[in-house]
Amino acid sequence: MQSYSRKAASTVLLIGCVVIAGWIFDIAILKSILPGLVSMKANTAICFILSGTSLQLWHRKLKNISRQPHLRIAAVACASLVISIGLLTLIQYGFNLNFGIDELFFKDNTSAVGTAYPGRMAPNTALNFFLLGSALLLLNIARLKYILAHSFTLVAFLIASLGLLGYIYGNSYFYKAGSSYTAMALHTAIAFILLCFGILFARPDRGLIAVVSSNNAGGIMARRLYPTAIAIPPIVGWLILSGYRSNVYTAEMAISLLGVLNVVVFAVLIWWNAKELGSIDEQRYRAEKALKEANEELENRVYERTAQLSKTNEELQNEIADRKLAEEAWRQSEEREKQKSQQLELALQKLQQTQSQLIQTEKMSSLGQLIAGVAHEINNPINFIYGNINYAHQYCQDLLALVHLYQQHYAHPVPEIEQKLEAIELDFLIEDLAKLLTSMKLGAERIREIVLTLRNFSRLHEAEKKPVNIHEGIDSTLLILQSRLKAKPDRPPIQLIKEYGDLPLVECYAGLLNQVFMNILANAIDALEQTDNSRSKAAGDKSPIQNPKSKIQNPQIRIRTEKINSTQIAISIADNGPGMTEEVRQKLFDPFFTTKPVGKGTGLGLSISYQIVVEKHGGQLKCISTPGKGAEFAIEIPIRQS
Repeated sequence: MQSYSRKAASTVLLIGCVVIAGWIFDIAILKSILPGLVSMKANTAICFILSGTSLQLWHRKLKNISRQPHLRIAAVACASLVISIGLLTLIQYGFNLNFGIDELFFKDNTSAVGTAYPGRMAPNTALNFFLLGSALLLLNIARLKYILAHSFTLVAFLIASLGLLGYIYGNSYFYKAGSSYTAMALHTAIAFILLCFGILFARPDRGLIAVVSSNNAGGIMARRLYPTAIAIPPIVGWLILSGYRSNVYTAEMAISLLGVLNVVVFAVLIWWNAKELGSIDEQRYRAEKALKEANEELENRVYERTAQLSKTNEELQNEIADRKLAEEAWRQSEEREKQKSQQLELALQKLQQTQSQLIQTEKMSSLGQLIAGVAHEINNPINFIYGNINYAHQYCQDLLALVHLYQQHYAHPVPEIEQKLEAIELDFLIEDLAKLLTSMKLGAERIREIVLTLRNFSRLHEAEKKPVNIHEGIDSTLLILQSRLKAKPDRPPIQLIKEYGDLPLVECYAGLLNQVFMNILANAIDALEQTDNSRSKAAGDKSPIQNPKSKIQNPQIRIRTEKINSTQIAISIADNGPGMTEEVRQKLFDPFFTTKPVGKGTGLGLSISYQIVVEKHGGQLKCISTPGKGAEFAIEIPIRQS
């Protein structure tokens, strides 16, 4: 039914367009179908175009209501225009007015067939457009108003059917209200009937049509009776009227024949539908009887199977109870074994952690003692040099002043002195001596700074927490690793980028944090060197210098510090090396896990660093890495330890 409704809307729209084309090109056959028949007015064709468009838009809106809300607005606008044109035309007829809408677009012939006013549609046509436009408006803007919309449509269908029957029976009173009114055109009546069915079938599950479209006995009977009830009486009436007009029988005989034929036709129709309904009811009775027998048989089988299942269930319950007892005993034994295994694993893990901490602490302690001893041994002689440079500078200035006085008072020395002055280039010596002493002083100051940095790294005397400058710890660690950052035959120098923020003094174990910096920076350098070597070997080089394109062109280590908030700071150490897979990153902080070749690493550095940051300082140590995009270690520690 909905498919017919969409097709009816398209057909009505097409009829209106064809008639408008007839008015545009002045083709009489398109306006009135046959010569001598009433023509469809231009306003009528426009209203059919608007009505068909409104119904089509309603169907599209029904499918895409959430995505295309503008369709409802367009459909309502079209229906409103149809109502307005029909209502204005009725007002013109009722009050003998002329609003100028009849020949607004096209001029009509004053002698047109069945036309009282040029270009004006018939009053029954205007009434139909008012009713059908209201029905379309109700479909689009009102809910649960299908009965009212269908009522308007049925009235319009009756008016259009009378017009069509008037043309079939040759009775002008059915399609023309009077001699002073315009008549309804033949194709206008046909288009109205199509449009009425289109509106009625738009929602066959709602309103008056729901009874006809239902699947029960009433709906089946209605669908069988309605087509014949609508079609047969007009056909019978036309046949009898034709016989009467041919003087085959009298008017009384015609009326009698009409009554008898109607009784016969409807009696046969009712008998045929009753037979069909009886057949359907008999099939239903047989199906119910078969279903009842199958139900009884099924109940018997269910009863038998239920008894068997009850017996089997008892046996299973007994077996389950025995198994539960055995499983409970096994579970208790398994739990005891599991607890013992967990205790052993925990003890082994603690032992491994303690062992790794002892090894690393001993290594750092030995390194710290070595650095402290070297710093002390260098510090003593450099103090002698640094302390005496100022006096040596002063003595040299005094001697040079004395030489200057001799030059002033003894302008003409003996030839032997002149030769000596030329040999030693006294003027250059005087100028260069000051620069020489200044350079010696700067060198001594640099050595003192290096010694202080080495002592700062060792920090053997700082076993407790105290506020320290994090940047000094990083710089002292970089000083120890300075030689590894320089260029080597198989790689360029590693570029060091420092992005230090404004950090306060941080309360921490300075020596342990230096150990963390040392482990992470050493791993970053190893990753950059491993990348260069692996790329060189993959290229098949006999010498690392032979294929420079396989190297990292700009190896970098970036160190960034910042204050996150009032309680925490962050330290980031990142390299542009090969990175690591997610599987490796998940195991990175496990004890004894390493990706380095045998003899190159113990797998303890990052594990101990994690314990120092997380357990000793209550912070966080995370690794962010993607294969081919380097690795970044992020350290977050509180500024004050609780």
